[in-house]
Amino acid sequence: MPFDMPPPAHGLNAPQVSATLARLHQEARQDRNVLLRALPAILTGYLKGRSTFESAEPYLKDAYIPVSPDFGRLMYLAALSSRARNIVEFGSSFGISAIYLAAAARETGGQFIGTEKDTRKAQIALRNLEEAGLSRWSDIREGDARESLAPLQGPIDFVFLDGWKDLYIPILKLLEPKLSPGATIMADNIFSFRKTLKPFVDYVSDPAGHYETTTLNIGSGVSWSVWRGEKC
Repeated sequence: MPFDMPPPAHGLNAPQVSATLARLHQEARQDRNVLLRALPAILTGYLKGRSTFESAEPYLKDAYIPVSPDFGRLMYLAALSSRARNIVEFGSSFGISAIYLAAAARETGGQFIGTEKDTRKAQIALRNLEEAGLSRWSDIREGDARESLAPLQGPIDFVFLDGWKDLYIPILKLLEPKLSPGATIMADNIFSFRKTLKPFVDYVSDPAGHYETTTLNIGSGVSWSVWRGEKC
């Protein structure tokens, strides 16, 4: 390669990846309008003891609910630095976080598997991964993640939990027998769903359990755990 030529762009700097992420993060700004339309239902649900997520669900079909660029890059670097080859996501929405994780899978020679309950969102997420040039290293499984992830083979090196909050523990326990030693588990919305996710935080933080865990003050709160396997 001539000395005056720049090195080829890789990872998040690859032109297709960076352009697709820029477009999606821009489009995701419309979420504020979605939440404004959902506000009356959220307030009514609060008075009736329902969670914000339950009350807003009918409005979320058009919401991106994205990770921030900073958090997306953090996940990418965490997966890349640990050489994670098999990466799994619970709750892919339109695929913004999926692109960060699939970009890491491409770098490690691995595979990204996302999940999305909503058919339309799953199809759009797949198109966005294709636009980013990452289809070869990724897939989105449509439907109930408890069913779509059940046949998955291990070892799984990286898990991102960002779907229905009351399913964090069931999904994690489903995947635990397939986790590789030292696998990374990241979970979003720890602060914004503090009450709903308290059992999950308690589970991964249990000193007698199988994880080393910390909570990061990023966005709406991120739990970062490392699987240390079954104790002798």
